Amino acid sequence: MLTRGTSGVPVRARVPSTERKGGALARAAGQLCGNDRFQAWVVARIGAAPQGVTVQQHAAQFVRDACGITSRAQLDHNAGAAALFHEAVRKPFVKWSGIYG
Repeated sequence: MLTRGTSGVPVRARVPSTERKGGALARAAGQLCGNDRFQAWVVARIGAAPQGVTVQQHAAQFVRDACGITSRAQLDHNAGAAALFHEAVRKPFVKWSGIYG
């Protein structure tokens, strides 16, 4: 559908998205899942990725399962999931990896 913009030029009307976008926590979780050390930690905790699943996909599924979500984007919109991310994923990984200790 086209509408007139403030300049009078026809523009396509923006349709609001019903899907929430991820923010800082979703990006942090995505970066974590791409990290080799994090992937090794996930494998140490729950075993190797099933056949046909990449280690990064396996890590992402671990995060979703641990936080009770279906998308990492939900971390930025669900306080309970965000708390679980920090307590059940991020802090144990940091402790295991010895990054800050």
